[in-house]
Amino acid sequence: MSNDSKYTLKELENIFSKDFSTPLFFDLAERYFQNNDFIRAIKVLKIGIKTSSDSLDARYLLAKIYLLNNNIKKAEKTLSDDFKNKFYSRKILKLLIEIRDAQKRSKHETKRIVDVLLNLFSDDAFGNRWIHNYTSNQKKGVKKIPKQDLTFKINDNIASLTLYNVLKNQKYYNQAIKVLDILENSNQINARLYKKEHAILNKLIS
Repeated sequence: MSNDSKYTLKELENIFSKDFSTPLFFDLAERYFQNNDFIRAIKVLKIGIKTSSDSLDARYLLAKIYLLNNNIKKAEKTLSDDFKNKFYSRKILKLLIEIRDAQKRSKHETKRIVDVLLNLFSDDAFGNRWIHNYTSNQKKGVKKIPKQDLTFKINDNIASLTLYNVLKNQKYYNQAIKVLDILENSNQINARLYKKEHAILNKLIS
């Protein structure tokens, strides 16, 4: 998230109240997001996207906030609509893929999204790994795996609070801990929140 806006929160609110079409709507939504004021952030993003439909960062942030609010269905629908309307960005496509996999959606349909990701970003490690796993499973036949034993290849490139929340909500607790540890090692999570979430996951696993 950007913290270098030259405007204060009050100034951004004043600018937005006078002109809903201002490109600064995203700065305001981002500021609300940083303050955990998700309701106002969502409202601003919805209004701003109506006049700035090509703001891919705004579309991604909207879906991300839905996820953080544990509204996975709305996050998936938002990202799916973006995909159908060809609002493509690396972050939008990857998050949609992650959610579909966590929700056990059709791999065949998800592959269409991965193909778009790799057409735009051929060197994307996440997309290439997904295709490799998909191809391998197609050759040997996909076996049903108990939810807690399901494994994902997780590295620093895809670890995020968003992915952590998806895994936690879908009860992939061991994988959620891996993401949590990566976030802690890379200073992407508050120490207090890290300890709190780690304790919660340990209890859930045991």
